Amino acid sequence: MRRRALGLSIVVVSCLMGMAVSAPRAAAEPLLSPALAEAVARDLGLNPQQFLDRADAARRLAEFTATIGSEGVTGSWLDDDGRPVVAVAGGPTHTEVADAASAAGLLVDASAIDVPPAVHVAVRPLLDLLPFDPSLTAGPIRASSYLGGDSFLAGTPAGLGLRCSLGFNALDTKRGAVNITAGHCDPGTGATGSASSTGAYPMYGSLVGSKFGSFYRTSQSHNDYALIDIDDNNIGSFEGNAVRVPGAGPLHVTGTVDPIVGAPVCKSGSRTGFSCGTILSTGRSVAMGEGVLDRSFSTSICALRGDSGGPVVSGTLAVGISSASTVGDQPSCEFATLFTMMQGQRPELFATPINDVLAENPGLSIRTS
Repeated sequence: MRRRALGLSIVVVSCLMGMAVSAPRAAAEPLLSPALAEAVARDLGLNPQQFLDRADAARRLAEFTATIGSEGVTGSWLDDDGRPVVAVAGGPTHTEVADAASAAGLLVDASAIDVPPAVHVAVRPLLDLLPFDPSLTAGPIRASSYLGGDSFLAGTPAGLGLRCSLGFNALDTKRGAVNITAGHCDPGTGATGSASSTGAYPMYGSLVGSKFGSFYRTSQSHNDYALIDIDDNNIGSFEGNAVRVPGAGPLHVTGTVDPIVGAPVCKSGSRTGFSCGTILSTGRSVAMGEGVLDRSFSTSICALRGDSGGPVVSGTLAVGISSASTVGDQPSCEFATLFTMMQGQRPELFATPINDVLAENPGLSIRTS
């Protein structure tokens, strides 16, 4: 099914007077930063440990499905209680796979063997999950660090351009320090990678800081993402592996994971901070502008203009990059939730899977701890 959604970035002019768009490192530190713990409790009704436990269950599901393959597993999800469930394909390997799933602590869907073959064929393309790969490339969190969720301007130092959110800090084996954000945040895609590429500037309220990098790759078909090459004199500020509400305590990212239906997720954005929900579906087609994104996953998260490009995490694992929202033009998430509720709907955020971005860019890896 194709849905039309609104890109989350916002055009800003001059001084932008209009609409602006933790995992434990030691036993004594809290599981999540206070801002993220508040969002998890408010939006999901979970405490920090429950959030991390459900995220870990989704990670184990992704790993198991990737190991067995779509010939042996025809579906995987978290149920309403956060328990990991797999649908095991019928045939000669059914008992062996079901036993392996049980040994891994997963529930086996008893009805799976009765699913018609036509349904198996329809869902298999959604279940080709990539392996979990927690590469150890973390750097320090400095006072001057730029982290996922921080505000930046894609454009000119005069304040002309698109206001978005930084995504995951990463390393490119050829370019060094980079940041992964949303592709539609780049207003100058025709010049991407050239000497006249769109610049990236930090934002402090309505003030624009000095340029820290330039866009060198932008994708707005199939997946919506962009890669920002960090200038040499700013590399030290992009070595952190964390995401945050701007100015608040960070969540340290420990790896990546593929989206699993039912998994709890939270996004950080410079407009609305942390907000949480669950993954509703994968492999979605979303019309955005003149293009179509056909690899998105959808979530029950509220996001508004300016949250584009921000990170989406499950527990301490990177899942995706915020791309488009069904309520992006609303003035607040409170209003958006009420407005969609009156229509019998709810806000949805569509995101690009982070593992898709890494797979399309060999040599690229996010910073993790």
